[in-house]
Amino acid sequence: MFGYVRPYKSEMLVREYEQYKAIYCELCRQLGKEYGWAARFTLSYDCTFYAVLALSVSGARVKQRQGKCAANPLKKCNYLPSEGEEYKKAAALSMIMTCHKLRDNVADEGFLGSLGARCLLPFVSRKAKKAEARYPFLGAAVKAAMEDQRLAEEEQGGVDRCAEPTAKMLSEIFRELGGCQKSLCLPLERFGYFLGRWVYLMDAADDLSRDLSQGAFNPFIARLGLGGKRELTEEEQKAADEACNGALNATAAQMLPALHLIPMENFGPLVENVVEKGLPEMQREILFLHVTRKKRKKEKLFS
Repeated sequence: MFGYVRPYKSEMLVREYEQYKAIYCELCRQLGKEYGWAARFTLSYDCTFYAVLALSVSGARVKQRQGKCAANPLKKCNYLPSEGEEYKKAAALSMIMTCHKLRDNVADEGFLGSLGARCLLPFVSRKAKKAEARYPFLGAAVKAAMEDQRLAEEEQGGVDRCAEPTAKMLSEIFRELGGCQKSLCLPLERFGYFLGRWVYLMDAADDLSRDLSQGAFNPFIARLGLGGKRELTEEEQKAADEACNGALNATAAQMLPALHLIPMENFGPLVENVVEKGLPEMQREILFLHVTRKKRKKEKLFS
């Protein structure tokens, strides 16, 4: 999972923060209920955002309740359950995407590097098949995106070609949330497309220096005229950060008009916080503060 689509806590009202946290915890609970206790480790900010968007678009009726934390029985948590399928779809998406991510790790890494993924894959694969059987459209969208992504990288495609699979995947997944309402499906589809493109570009920008030093493929390497298996110089790093930031800003600029055309109930401010404040903050942290993935994983949004 990418983990880039997260809220900007500092700009949240207390009520909004508590709502987001309750949705996050409810999705964790749903993962355990549907796919077993260990499935909770697949919980991500990305799939939480999908749940928030689904709840907002559907106008789901939710009522907060308190209960024991699914991961720590000694701790109490607030939950926001829904009578609809928003959390079930988000949980299914989490399992399916995790399964494909593990398969990619097995294919791309050496035996020792992929040992953990090899051990987890049999368990996750069974759960992912269960999720795909429940929601075939999710399985088909993710599978098609992963196959197209592999082809794009084998072709040594450019930035646009490589970003297309993720963009198309999210456009299809988000469009489904609109049901039969064409006026809702179209902005959801466009919003999903540019969010997916942003996520891919952010990941490529985040991995740029590592991929260059390891001689791995990254579409920004050719775009920026970099070559050879080496470390970036300070000047090259600064120029790369600026170029990647420009590409990300251009994509975000296309995303916002579509977002503002989507009628949202209940949790619209949460969606807007993530898109209008969380994504730019993520760009700033990665490109200009150089906060590493390892450090971001240690940071706790819910303290």
